[in-house]
Amino acid sequence: MWKLKVAEGQGPWLYSLNNFIGRQIWEFDPQAGTQEELEEIRKVQENFTKNRFRYKPNGDLLMRMQLIKENQIDLSLPPPVRVGEKEEVTYEAVTTAVRKAVRLNRAIQAIDGHWPAENAGPLFFTPPLIMVLYFTGTLNIALTAEHKVELLRYITNHQNGFMNLDHNAAPLQQLVDISDAFSSNEIFCSRDALIEWARNVGKRNGFVIVIKRSDKGDSRKARVTLACERGGTYRHAKNKSNVEDLNRKGTGTKKCDCPFKIIGVKLTSSDDWSVKVVCGFHNHRAAKQLEGHSYAGRLSDGEKTILSDMTKNLVKPRNILLSIKNHDEYNVSTMKTIYNARHKHRLLNSVGRSQMQQLMKQLNECKYVQWHRKDESNDCVRDLFWAHPTSIQLLNAFCSVLIMDCTYKTNRYRLPLLEIVGVTSTNLTFSVAFVYLETERVDNYTWAMEKLQSLMFADRLPNVIVTDRELALMNAVRLVFPTTTNLLCRWHISKNVLGNCKKLFERKDKWEAFMSAWSVLVFSSKEDDYERNLRSLTTDYYTYPGAVKYVTESWLTPYKERFVAAWTDKVMHLGNVTTNRAESAHAKLKRHLGSSQGDFESSWNVINALIELQHTEIKASFERSISVVEHQFNNAITSYGLPCAHELAELIKEGRTIPLDSVHSHWRKLDTVTDNVPSELTISTEIDSILRQFAECDEAGKIALKRKLRELACPATTSMCPPLEKVKGKGRPSLKINLSTKRAPSLFEIVESAHDSTSPATACSVKVPKEKKLKYIKCFPHQIREHIVNIVDVKADGHCGYRSIAGLLGMGEDGWGTVRHDLVRELHTFHDEYVQLYGSIDRVAELVYSLSWFDSFAPYDRWMTLPDMGHLIASRYNIVLVHLSIRQCLTYLPLRSVSPAPLHHKLIALGFVEDCHFVQVFLDSTSPIPPIACNWRNYRYQCARGWEIPYVPRIEAFRSSLGTNSNVATQETIDVDET
Repeated sequence: MWKLKVAEGQGPWLYSLNNFIGRQIWEFDPQAGTQEELEEIRKVQENFTKNRFRYKPNGDLLMRMQLIKENQIDLSLPPPVRVGEKEEVTYEAVTTAVRKAVRLNRAIQAIDGHWPAENAGPLFFTPPLIMVLYFTGTLNIALTAEHKVELLRYITNHQNGFMNLDHNAAPLQQLVDISDAFSSNEIFCSRDALIEWARNVGKRNGFVIVIKRSDKGDSRKARVTLACERGGTYRHAKNKSNVEDLNRKGTGTKKCDCPFKIIGVKLTSSDDWSVKVVCGFHNHRAAKQLEGHSYAGRLSDGEKTILSDMTKNLVKPRNILLSIKNHDEYNVSTMKTIYNARHKHRLLNSVGRSQMQQLMKQLNECKYVQWHRKDESNDCVRDLFWAHPTSIQLLNAFCSVLIMDCTYKTNRYRLPLLEIVGVTSTNLTFSVAFVYLETERVDNYTWAMEKLQSLMFADRLPNVIVTDRELALMNAVRLVFPTTTNLLCRWHISKNVLGNCKKLFERKDKWEAFMSAWSVLVFSSKEDDYERNLRSLTTDYYTYPGAVKYVTESWLTPYKERFVAAWTDKVMHLGNVTTNRAESAHAKLKRHLGSSQGDFESSWNVINALIELQHTEIKASFERSISVVEHQFNNAITSYGLPCAHELAELIKEGRTIPLDSVHSHWRKLDTVTDNVPSELTISTEIDSILRQFAECDEAGKIALKRKLRELACPATTSMCPPLEKVKGKGRPSLKINLSTKRAPSLFEIVESAHDSTSPATACSVKVPKEKKLKYIKCFPHQIREHIVNIVDVKADGHCGYRSIAGLLGMGEDGWGTVRHDLVRELHTFHDEYVQLYGSIDRVAELVYSLSWFDSFAPYDRWMTLPDMGHLIASRYNIVLVHLSIRQCLTYLPLRSVSPAPLHHKLIALGFVEDCHFVQVFLDSTSPIPPIACNWRNYRYQCARGWEIPYVPRIEAFRSSLGTNSNVATQETIDVDET
């Protein structure tokens, strides 16, 4: 604590003629003062600093506190006298005031009789004193750390502008002095070595050191000025004149005008550098941890190289950060640092190229074969095909069997991805090509098949192509590969049978027996066995005509030659009768993609890395097969291209080995070298033709031809654009982007899960979930109750139907008036169409009358009526509306709009309860939904037909769960006579 000393003097340089009377000095005593006194002094100092612009004089508060304590005078006595403005001044009041004044002067009088006071001169002579001490190198000798703190406090409290001490800045008496840490006589071999040393010293002490200024030394010695990252003050941007507007945006700064500064100077004789401390103080606390400090978290050049390599190898950002921290225990980078560095790395690699230009450049550099089709009106890509050069070699070496299947949710443009895979002689799957298709139509598939055919030699076309029942793909295969056998995936067929037939069986054992009989039928090895097993199936399950009819008419009659063993075993399919290999390739690709919002370039990076690893594994399998002799072999089967059982028996009986000619060439090949390849390919004829065509073209034709040739020669110059992202045109946009690559549940998954939880046959083995305790839950069919997540009630004022719709659309319940107004406008805008749908002008007028009510309470004739209002709501808001009640359940679709991608459909459910009230219903994503209203099919526009497709499995699941004896109507009109 600082103590005031009066009338004292010592040392050979001090003289006094009056025994130092009137002399006052402050001396720091670290042992003086109690904890309460120190705390009181701290509060006084902080209060003065806080109010220094309102009250300039300091009032000698610290001195008065000490003198009053030493003189032991209680200033609270006598009590103060206060005289009002209109009160009379009495003798007693004057006497008391004079006594208090005298008492105060006695309390603050020094022991030598004078009254100490503040000296107003230090602000004038302090700067010269500091300069002299600095130049003579005696600054740290003449001034202790406590002197420096008080000098800084004095200057700060009396300057016109003040240091920007933020809420995290340390009080002045807590200024951090790390001068000793940076005071060094070490000579550094280079500028970088000096900077690295300074930063490491700063890190060890909890501070981040940055380069403030650098001078190359054109006219003087080269030098570099290092400062704290919090040095300086924030400077507003030039275009931000209104500071208040800037502050409202939540801007902030870490700058607090920290005075710390050191200078590195290059020595004259060599490239060596020295360092000296200009100011070793920080006006803020040392950081407890440096994570989050942008400068401290910067990556070094070596760490940037690690990041680049790991990014190229598809390592996740969190794993990149962990690897960097393992290399450097002092690294304080954060995830934000890694994301920013990855983004910068991609920008540097693209060098200003567009996404498609970068993709074409990478495909060209890696020698991929690629084709594309684009829309000539806007240069947007329609279909995109690429194949790895090694994959093409594998294709021509192992072309016997190809498997094809489409997958979805792999890119932000929502284009289906057709993946074509093959099988090597070591029974490993290899990717042949990847094709992004605009649509799944015959034209798109045919284009893809033609490009695939162009990769193959004329004598090496596939014997078998396995697909699921995608009719457009099947037709394209038939057109391009007419001699190839197209097998259908048995697994998909089995799951289709499950999805469509399981609900027809009331008992689990019956269903399992039916599926066993179906499997026996599918695996019939001879045509006679097939006919016998079919008769047995038909006879044993005649009581289930729906199931027998489905398997017969949907699969056996039109497609038995494509999946029943009696016919498939006649072709060499090498054991591939399902698309499981393609499905596995889809799953691996999606795991590595991680998001459904990637573009073509990011998808290619993932695909290319997977293909490279795939090819490495295949080459290794070839070498293992050549050098390792197996002790066991699989049974030989003719459809696999191997000798059959009776041939093997004959060979064993005769003691002969298996001749290589009896083993198909597919199994004998253990490399990618293809025979009968043309020794030399030239394009001289094509070049001559192009030159002639160029000479014959007019100016516009020459420009167009030159542009095409430039894109062919330099793919990175392409003007092609990625396809437009399909967005929802109407309705409230979702703020959350769905990044999942997981597909929507199939029909068999919906049926299987629903059946297992409600079937009587499984009641004893499967625990049926308890019915949800939701208000009005019993007002809905029991088959749908388990899929109801929540029921939200609305105010019952005659507007409940419109209130529910407003709430489900995100307007809030009070938006019911807007809904009524919108539906009236819908009727007026498409008046003629609704006259046809409702059958008369009078009915349309009645609906307009019912809707045109905006008072607080609606009478009965102004209530919402369904099914009439269902078509209006679905068409006006471009949504799928599900109407649920105990008596009638229907689904309404838009009548006139083109269906967006299923991902962007908005489905809402409206419940009608107790025959007089509407509520909001929320269903889970796998819930079955009622059949579509019949009038939609009769009066919809042709362009709206696509709305129905995504909901067919869920509608079938609803019908199956409802059964034939249900009292719930699933049509718009009911025949009263029949009921």
